[in-house]
Amino acid sequence: MIFFDIHNIVATLWGYDLSYLELIGFITGFVSIYLAGKGHVLTFWIGLLNCAVFFSLFYQQHLYSMMLLQLVFASINIYGIIKWTFPKKSEQNAEKKLRISTLSTKALISYMLTIVLGGVAWGWFMVYLSNRFPDFVQTPAYPYVDAILLMSNVIGQTWVARKKIENWALWILVDSASCILWLVMGMKLTALLYVLYVIISVYAWFNWRKQLEEERALARAKRKNH
Repeated sequence: MIFFDIHNIVATLWGYDLSYLELIGFITGFVSIYLAGKGHVLTFWIGLLNCAVFFSLFYQQHLYSMMLLQLVFASINIYGIIKWTFPKKSEQNAEKKLRISTLSTKALISYMLTIVLGGVAWGWFMVYLSNRFPDFVQTPAYPYVDAILLMSNVIGQTWVARKKIENWALWILVDSASCILWLVMGMKLTALLYVLYVIISVYAWFNWRKQLEEERALARAKRKNH
């Protein structure tokens, strides 16, 4: 039995079989989002490992949209490493790090439409593939829920990489919905992980808000002195 098989069980807790794969996903996911809340670039390096783990996990659970999402996440994590490590001068704060910023109302509406319309389109496509090529693609579990969560995750992770504070509000909504899905799928530890994600996202929202206000105050003081 290979290590990345979801039937390779590390322990049985309260009647629930916990695989090595889900345990590693739990640990790397928690560490990654905690570091994001702290504004540490290491979040993206841990995120790359988390992508590899959940790619395998979702493949075996037939959640194909969420599986493919991990490839997108890996690309965004690489983008985040570059963006946070080498920010443009116009995007730097007083410490020469990528500063926290906000989205315009127009951009926010555009992103929300992308999530809904893109999710519906992708959900339809996955159902089509399963009907057209049943020998290669099994019927996806909850295809439209899976697809909308996929789009939300892509947008949310992109906002993290760009250090947009709205990412935490989106994560609170998405992680709450994901928690329900994992419970329905019987992935109890992953559901618990997403409960922790929600808690950390709330903390990170206030932490980033505080940093944003401090950066704006420093910018105003700098302009006043000049």
